[in-house]
Amino acid sequence: MKNIVLITRENNEKVTHVSVYLCGNHQEAKLFCRFVNGLTLEDGDKLTAREVFMNREYSLEKYVPFAFEDVLKITDRMTQKIIRELDSRVLANVLFDAKKEIKGHFFRNMSKRATAMLKEDMEYMDIPSESDIEEARELILDTYEYLSVETFNEHFETFDKRVKSKLKLRKCFPPFEDRNNIVLVFRGTGNIADIVLIYFFDTYQEAGDFCNFLNELKQEKGKFIYARHVKQMVEYEITKPLLIHFEQILERSGKVYTEHCNARIIRESLRKFGPETLFKALKGLDKRSRELIMQSLPIKTVDAINDSIEYSDQHDVYLYTLSETRQARLKIMEAINRNFRKFERGGFPWQEGLKC
Repeated sequence: MKNIVLITRENNEKVTHVSVYLCGNHQEAKLFCRFVNGLTLEDGDKLTAREVFMNREYSLEKYVPFAFEDVLKITDRMTQKIIRELDSRVLANVLFDAKKEIKGHFFRNMSKRATAMLKEDMEYMDIPSESDIEEARELILDTYEYLSVETFNEHFETFDKRVKSKLKLRKCFPPFEDRNNIVLVFRGTGNIADIVLIYFFDTYQEAGDFCNFLNELKQEKGKFIYARHVKQMVEYEITKPLLIHFEQILERSGKVYTEHCNARIIRESLRKFGPETLFKALKGLDKRSRELIMQSLPIKTVDAINDSIEYSDQHDVYLYTLSETRQARLKIMEAINRNFRKFERGGFPWQEGLKC
């Protein structure tokens, strides 16, 4: 099973980017988190790394690590589970010089006999070193993190059932340790995400299907959910993108001859791509939709795409796989979204006096 590390980039006010790294075991993840948390960035931003779990929500507010004093916030049921996982010697070290409230929290969740035995051990034990106490308390926090893993959330279960029903697959997804495709799911209000979740899939297609499924869900007014297929150690902004679906380009491209800035951004972005990438992305669209998008392209590029389409139709061959088409579309959407953010920062010489 891979251990997931979530890395957030924070400025003085908020989290701005997230990235994901997969480690082989808990110890490796722990060492990696310490390394990242000790880094100093030149621009004044701070990187914060923490070990997280799949299918669990994580806040994108500035991260405050869970400290030993926070065990008072843990429910009685969870505290009982933690106690069952730990050796009595560890519990004795944990509680040796702990506050009265913390001792009471643990004793309340133990049987009278177990409490009496632990108190007797603490009375006659040698005084533990500071390092022994710190190590025991870290183990308490580690145990809490492992035991607090939740099952798949409602969206994932719905998607899983839908795919199994449609494709009649014997088993929709392989075990967790075999999944190598990472999907980040952002939820938020307005244009900024405040929650992130992490999912894993065995194939690019499954990850793409899940992203499409979530991105098509209707949300309450003012709220959004956005899923994207991501790579390890690549930072992703938590801002809602201009485009979530490739088909949205059609809506924006229809305003090519107006002063609308979104259409101009799309034209500028599309012109940067070669005929092969564009053909991959356009393959599968109806003729009218292709022509609408190609209005934004140079004539030479349009001719090359039309030649490829003609060859494909004449020989009845699909030159590229579905995953290649999706990757090309994602690459184009990322470029458009990146240029849209550049526009917001006033990064284009042609935008002076132009307002969205």
